[in-house]
Amino acid sequence: MLEREIELLGQLLEEFGALRFPPDWYDREPGGESLVTLATTLAGCTAATLDGPLDARHREHLRRRRALLADLLPAVAADTYATGYFVTLYRMAVLAEEVDDRRATAVRPGC
Repeated sequence: MLEREIELLGQLLEEFGALRFPPDWYDREPGGESLVTLATTLAGCTAATLDGPLDARHREHLRRRRALLADLLPAVAADTYATGYFVTLYRMAVLAEEVDDRRATAVRPGC
């Protein structure tokens, strides 16, 4: 099951990489957050997850950034393309967390 989730995560990352950042959102910072930086960070965390388990610091960074994106999604709701872009990013980040959690559980002794 984990192998399938890793494969799906790789596919999502590839599809996401082909998407163009929503042009109307480059200079907007809902809640004081740069969406460009947030998207770049979450895509990077996803790519790192494909390479193996994240360390505790990166795992927490992924979790916090994914939660931040969830809070910011309503701010883009009126823009159909931006909504699709950021929802795809959110789903990818959720799956990256799940993959990383499964890997961490699988390598812990006694689990």
